[in-house]
Amino acid sequence: MTRSQILGTGHYVPPKVVTNFDLEKMMNTTDKFIVERTGVHRRRWAEPDQSASDLGAEAAKAAVADAGVNMSDVDLLILNTITPDHADPGCAFFLQAKLGLAGIATYDIRQQCTGLIYGMALADALIGTGQYRRALVVCAEMLSKRIDCSDDGRNISILLGDGAGAVVMGPADGDGRGVLWTGLHADGSGAKALYTAAPGSALGRREHLTHEDIDAGRIHFRMNGKEVFENGVAGMTRAAKEALDANKLALDDIDVLIPHQANLRMLEAVVANVGAPAEKVFLNVQEFGNVASACLPIALDQARKKGMVSKGKLVLLVAFGSGFVWASALVRF
Repeated sequence: MTRSQILGTGHYVPPKVVTNFDLEKMMNTTDKFIVERTGVHRRRWAEPDQSASDLGAEAAKAAVADAGVNMSDVDLLILNTITPDHADPGCAFFLQAKLGLAGIATYDIRQQCTGLIYGMALADALIGTGQYRRALVVCAEMLSKRIDCSDDGRNISILLGDGAGAVVMGPADGDGRGVLWTGLHADGSGAKALYTAAPGSALGRREHLTHEDIDAGRIHFRMNGKEVFENGVAGMTRAAKEALDANKLALDDIDVLIPHQANLRMLEAVVANVGAPAEKVFLNVQEFGNVASACLPIALDQARKKGMVSKGKLVLLVAFGSGFVWASALVRF
């Protein structure tokens, strides 16, 4: 099978900056508490009239331009989001229309914060068959529209930001660059540690959504912080070590480690467990907060633009999300 490579990257974050001091006016929290617990100082929030596909379209256009190809060259679109424009149909259709890509194959995946790696693995496999030559993988999130300012929701709301990131993938040139390996895992027994109960079909009733769901907060994220933190640290540590072991590599062989930007305290624990030196780890959670699946492609694009990731560098991507789901990828640029 043909190996694929990343041809271009791009990201978009809204211009509106929301500080911890802004959140102090919205919910029962403080800047000191947020920084101590999460390391987050700021995040970006989109405007009310913007949607996930709007953000995704900007990131997609940036990635296509960076790849040096035309949008019309794209023959496969994969979108991951947990904040779709509408309940149905899939958000990828709305993004497809905004990009002018009528007629091509689209996938709408929901692999939470591991969306980039799962999307890359899917694109890699499909490119490997020879059926597709230019895959656009987009992760877009509008988490500010899922903010719950109550005491029940603030443990996750203080983390959340908006943004989108994208990569363009195509057949590798045969010079050693490309997606060398991906490892994908999940364990649904932990799904309710971080989930939104309503609307849904598993509520034991005929109605999809009720006023009582709204009043009871079932429409908002609910998180068992301790369980998510412990599993997040374990999952990303395991994913990183699996990538190294499966490919008979040592940490010294890795040029850059880019983890899902979940929470600075979680990342500090993962980095310590893996034993990665600080100068090899790219972090931006302090500035953008947790943007769910968009974290990883935003960080990857920023790392490239800042020169940390360049031609020949071996990059290890690791992520963990609700579900639970965890994944890793080795990419030679």
